[in-house]
Amino acid sequence: MGPFPDRPRHHREARVGHPSRLTVLGSGSALPLPERQSSCFLLEAAGRALLLDLGPGALQRAAAAGCSLERLDGVLITHVHPDHCADLVALQFALRSPMLRRERGPLQVWGHADVALLVSRLRNAWPRWLAADPERWQLHSIGPGLLELGRAGEASAPDLRCEAFRIAHHRSSLGYRLTLPDGFVLALSGDATEGAELAALARGADLLILEAAGPDAQPIDGHLTPRRAGKLAAETAVQHLLLTHFYPPTLAEPIEVRVRETFEGRLSLAHDGLVLPLSR
Repeated sequence: MGPFPDRPRHHREARVGHPSRLTVLGSGSALPLPERQSSCFLLEAAGRALLLDLGPGALQRAAAAGCSLERLDGVLITHVHPDHCADLVALQFALRSPMLRRERGPLQVWGHADVALLVSRLRNAWPRWLAADPERWQLHSIGPGLLELGRAGEASAPDLRCEAFRIAHHRSSLGYRLTLPDGFVLALSGDATEGAELAALARGADLLILEAAGPDAQPIDGHLTPRRAGKLAAETAVQHLLLTHFYPPTLAEPIEVRVRETFEGRLSLAHDGLVLPLSR
């Protein structure tokens, strides 16, 4: 049985007025693990369905969670490392299929300019097989600042606010701070290390998604650890901390014990299939 046993195989369309929620589609790392896909989250809020990162297998996980590609509105990419964006290949290949009947206009994808560079190189490798049709999808190169999350034909999504922050990890790294219609703030770091930008992204968030790739006993360069993630959450007055992106040595560590050395707020450890309601 997979991580989404109770989800229907068709997408229950996210509509305004329906409860907002976050589903963990991938809580793992670059290493293949049977129970943990690479990085991906499904956000359903303000009548929209968005994927946050697109690690390998993300589209299959989204389908298993009940989110069809036909009704997906957009994708936010944190950076161009493969465990966060490799399913860009599968996405483009699927979008060119005549079998796909999208109901919500072109799929919108946002990310650093390096995402567009990667897509260009992928198309050079598979010129016949990857979608370039702007009626199927639209790619937006962004930097720090406010984003427009409107669907095709809409100027903006005033009930869903998103701000991008430069994050210390890779030159393409961006974190996203999303404010939902009721004022609930969801912040996603992607891979990260400490810095003023990460603190600004996290400050006062109702839910902060932080990676804790390496164990405190053996930190991984360019990544956080459980204790350091907890310290950051405490310093920025985060209400609820969700840790993710675990490598096997981190999973062998008492993660909650390490976090509790620095953070006393609400704590969740991500696993594939975890669903969190998002409301104040």
